[in-house]
Amino acid sequence: TTPSKKHEDSQPGSILERVWQAFGGWANGSKSSNQSSSDCELVEVVAHKDANKSLKRKSIDGQRVPMEKQDQVNTSTEETSDTSNSGTTTNNSGPEDTCIGKGGLHGKGKPVSVESEREVLKDGYRWSDSDNIASLCGGGVTNSNSQGPPPPPSIKQSALRVGEDCMLYRCMECGEVLEEFSNDDLGLCIIILSTFVYRQPGLAAPLLPRMLKTVARVSGSEIFSWQFESSVHLPGSATSIGRQFLRCVLHQLAPNQIFNQIFFTSIEEYQRVQLFKTLAQALMDFNELNPSAPIQLLLENQNSKKVLPTENLAHLLGNVASYMECVGQDGGGGLSSSLVPLFDTFLRKVLLCINVMVDLNPVLRLLVAVLKIPGVPLHKSVLDPISKLVSYSIQNSVMKYEYLSDLCHLCNRIFSRERDKLLLPRLVVYELVQALKFKTSIPDTNLVLLVQLVVQDSGGTLGNNTVVGDLTKDIQDFHNFPNTCAAECMRSHLHDALEFIADVHTLTKVKSNCRSSVGLNEDTMGGLVKAGISQYLALEITRGNSRDNRAITKYLPWLNNPPTTVQQGPREFIECVSHIRLLSWLLLGALTHTCLIGSSASIVCQPIPPEASCHIADHIQVILAGFAEQSKTSVLHMSSLFHAFILCQLWTVYLEQGAGSPGGDSYSSISAILTDFWAKVTPGILQLVSHSKVLSEMVNLHFLSLMEALHECRSTVLTKLLPLWAPVLYTHHTKLPGQLAVRLQACQNAAPPTDPETPSPSTTSLPNLLRWLHRLQFKMGQIELQSSAATQFYSV
Repeated sequence: TTPSKKHEDSQPGSILERVWQAFGGWANGSKSSNQSSSDCELVEVVAHKDANKSLKRKSIDGQRVPMEKQDQVNTSTEETSDTSNSGTTTNNSGPEDTCIGKGGLHGKGKPVSVESEREVLKDGYRWSDSDNIASLCGGGVTNSNSQGPPPPPSIKQSALRVGEDCMLYRCMECGEVLEEFSNDDLGLCIIILSTFVYRQPGLAAPLLPRMLKTVARVSGSEIFSWQFESSVHLPGSATSIGRQFLRCVLHQLAPNQIFNQIFFTSIEEYQRVQLFKTLAQALMDFNELNPSAPIQLLLENQNSKKVLPTENLAHLLGNVASYMECVGQDGGGGLSSSLVPLFDTFLRKVLLCINVMVDLNPVLRLLVAVLKIPGVPLHKSVLDPISKLVSYSIQNSVMKYEYLSDLCHLCNRIFSRERDKLLLPRLVVYELVQALKFKTSIPDTNLVLLVQLVVQDSGGTLGNNTVVGDLTKDIQDFHNFPNTCAAECMRSHLHDALEFIADVHTLTKVKSNCRSSVGLNEDTMGGLVKAGISQYLALEITRGNSRDNRAITKYLPWLNNPPTTVQQGPREFIECVSHIRLLSWLLLGALTHTCLIGSSASIVCQPIPPEASCHIADHIQVILAGFAEQSKTSVLHMSSLFHAFILCQLWTVYLEQGAGSPGGDSYSSISAILTDFWAKVTPGILQLVSHSKVLSEMVNLHFLSLMEALHECRSTVLTKLLPLWAPVLYTHHTKLPGQLAVRLQACQNAAPPTDPETPSPSTTSLPNLLRWLHRLQFKMGQIELQSSAATQFYSV
């Protein structure tokens, strides 16, 4: 017997209804007696404004049987635009009109509302909607002893399961239900959108942004993995249909300034790249609208205006740059040289209203894209607005290093005349020199970027730092750095760079001229700039020595003329301290280049020849001999002992890093030079220690710091000379104080450096050496800041 469903047993969500739905008469194909003579019918679902409106359907025998009014059912969440049918809706179509076999999914009456049917499936089919499930499916009048008709074949059993009975996949970001469509379905949907835009462009205008983004997402995706590496597209696929949609829509609405609307719209970065990349690919093989046409129409429209609109200027420049970058990725030949004169006029208009923009990186991106257009060398006048925009950006906005580097590299590469190819590099160097002379004030991060540009072109790098983060690419790609000719333009300003390094007040001026918020890095930024300039000077002096061996004589003439041992006054003493500080910064720059570049360097950075060791020792002897008398003159004189010991550390590590592998001739000669150096310096230290107990304690602290630094750098000098150096600390002490004794014991108990038989032992200590150099750079900067502040109150 066919199980029956009783009215009094039906409860919302009861187990009987669920079992009846899943395993009832629909599953075994049985029907009740009053249903056996007819097929299933599809109910027309019509949405009404009033949730209390009832639905009337036509029964199988053709008679109109009213349904009971359902108070708790909201048939659809969408409102119908048909207000003429304010009462109950009546279906006058017969069974033959709505039968699926004859009319498909549509009868001769009113068409089925897809949205309404979907809402009914989602919200209408509930366990409490009616007394039995048959009333949901448009069957005849049901009672407690009758079973309703089966659902239409087009409605799956899973569609009737809602709430806890179904599992939906939702987007993790927006929560929308994820649906899957076949490639053919997507193609048909795009064709429908195309027809809608073609016939009703006015109605489609508000929806065009969403249409373009959605179709671009479909057009930018591929079905098979091999399509990502090939330009072949399957005919009739959703990708091909989507690109044809973009071609047709843009070609149809181009006279209506659709490109103005696209480029002025604020678009998210990931959507912008996908949209413009798809547009560029769609227009690449379209003769009626080539990839240059959108930019050309936009520029012609904007150039016809007296003043550019400033409210969305940043979005305009960023979007144009993104589109041109996408066109350049697909071969670079998509942009016509006829755009360069238009850009010349447009950039001059941008220059008039650039002061309203805070972030100027979109401007730099656009300038890079303009220089990549074929045919730019034929229109040299465009360099005038480009140079003015770059100069304004350096002075007023925080820049990105890659844009500045690309601009100088492209200018140097595409132009043939020296005046044109060096226009932007000379501009950058000019801004840097003016900032180093403190004639102009630029953002602090831009100052570091300009120094990095010059150092990189010279063959070095500042590396990763705390001021602007990651400046350069991987060190392994050193030989792939673009050639900007900035180092060549800077060679005429080497004396200005030397003055910047030698002046003790430069770090104070850099700190006081801070314009951008670098936070705690304001104390380290000046030292970073000095270290970068020092590295550039070290590289240039090294090249000068390799050419004519006269660079040292030209830039450091006092090095070969050490001071005499006669009594000197405060002025001569200060000059000697200044020379020692300059030598320390140069050696710091050379060692930093060795640590960051290493074996990738084209030249060995060795600005000071080892033969100058005796002259350096003479300078240090002057400080040690005159410190007892001159230290009370000013704080600057007092800091001279610190600089003397720092130079001893740097010179020792500098010679050992350039000594090469142990066992060679160079290594033996460098070891002999180091031995002679310390043989001349150590007597001066002993004489200063024996002068007084106060000076002895001061020297002991510096001497222990020197030994700890050599131990950290794995210097072989410490192993050789430690037995001779340790007694120096006991000059006025039979037993060292606790802290000094612990530090000395740590140096004595340390393991010796790498076995001399092992080739290139210094390569293993480069990370430790770099960390020590960074700390030393900070110490040197801090002592100069303190000395500069003190000399404002002590006259020399």
